[in-house]
Amino acid sequence: MLGLGIAAGLGSTALNMRELGRRRPRLDSSSRAIKRLDQGFEERIDQIAPGQSKYKHYNIDFNAPSRDVSNLQHLNDLRNNSLQYAGSTSPYQEPGIKINPNADRIYLAHEMGHLASQATDVGRFVATLRANPKLSTALKGALLTAPGIAAAVQAGDEDMDESLALAAAASLPTLIDEGLATKNGLAIAENAGLRASLGQRGKLAGAFLSYLAPVLIAGAGGNALGNLIDQDI
Repeated sequence: MLGLGIAAGLGSTALNMRELGRRRPRLDSSSRAIKRLDQGFEERIDQIAPGQSKYKHYNIDFNAPSRDVSNLQHLNDLRNNSLQYAGSTSPYQEPGIKINPNADRIYLAHEMGHLASQATDVGRFVATLRANPKLSTALKGALLTAPGIAAAVQAGDEDMDESLALAAAASLPTLIDEGLATKNGLAIAENAGLRASLGQRGKLAGAFLSYLAPVLIAGAGGNALGNLIDQDI
């Protein structure tokens, strides 16, 4: 089951990279839905954070991948500049979104969901934790070390659950922030009269899995290494 989860997460990452890197628009493209989604976004703010009008005023940059490069160059661009094609600002910045205008509109709704989440006390707190550079560095260190340490200090090999739990705990700000953005993004699409299809919901689920895959890899890898040390001890 763990192997399937990791494989699904890695596969979802590849699928989402392809979707976010669309070089030509389709009927469900973000640029075609911006006005309706913006209305749905404002309604969502009023629903979950009445009076937070600051978040209704945001900058949006449409960044389309170049059509005049090779597939390899295009892939490298996506790897290095993914946030240019689907990204949103942290609470430390003025509200803003960057999106590929050719990407499925559900990705734009998801990025709007991040801003809507930040309009609430809980969402803003979680997003602030995620964006804090010192905390982020510390959590990344914990993600890489805590699962292995937990396995090393416990006798036997039946400690995978603890390693995975520690890896997940180190990634909680990211996982919660992404979960809230997806929840609000789906509500924004609903408000806009653009209810997400099963396929679009699958894309968002896949995007979440892409954040979960590193947790599973770190937990499983750290557990295996820790148990090797445990045997030596």
